Amino acid sequence: MVYRYGATRTGRDRFRVDSAHRENGTSGASGQETQESARQRIICAAIDLYGEHGFDGVTVKTIAQRAGASAPLVIHHFGSKAGLRTACDRYVAEQFSRVKTESVRRGSMPRNVAHEAVMANRHLVKYLMRAFVAGGPEVDLLFDQLVEDSLVYTAEAEEIGLVYPSRNPRHRAVVLLLQSFGGLVLHRHMERHLGMSLVQEDPDPEGLDAYMATLMELYTRPLFNAEAYSELLGAEQAEQAPESSAL
Repeated sequence: MVYRYGATRTGRDRFRVDSAHRENGTSGASGQETQESARQRIICAAIDLYGEHGFDGVTVKTIAQRAGASAPLVIHHFGSKAGLRTACDRYVAEQFSRVKTESVRRGSMPRNVAHEAVMANRHLVKYLMRAFVAGGPEVDLLFDQLVEDSLVYTAEAEEIGLVYPSRNPRHRAVVLLLQSFGGLVLHRHMERHLGMSLVQEDPDPEGLDAYMATLMELYTRPLFNAEAYSELLGAEQAEQAPESSAL
């Protein structure tokens, strides 16, 4: 089976910085490169920990320990825990957009690649799940950025004929994201009924296959019979017309 317009084969390690690149400069890199690698390690560590434990259950000290850094270095780079959260949101949005853009350009994806993609990006998915459950103004900004990014890669998908144009691209982007991320918030029920969820440590390949097949059916085949729906809509409008004229 081949999937279209899904995840991509973007490995998690692709966004990781070599653990040998510590802030002491033992890797031989320049001071600027070392500082940047330390900053990136802190972001990646925070994303992992936030996804595992939520935002309130993680301290700056814990993040620093996971990143092989110090708490003062975290504050040096981000100013505060809130500043680090903002940097994480931005990074996750960028990677989510990259995953989708690469998927659009790939055009099609074998089943095994789709499974590898879910596994490789599970840390991003878990972070988003935690963010949407937590809510708040920070999540508003994150969701807004995801909408803007969606408009870009969906427009590219339209250009190559992968998806149909929309009468209202922005509304379509919002609804699709709401549907997609709703599955993250309701991941427990997804697992109960479909046998897998996108935040599992090791999603069952067959369960993922069934989920993707159903998703593609919804996206590629109309849910309603267009002719019958038009007739029903016309009948309802005809029934309402006498009431309107009587007013």
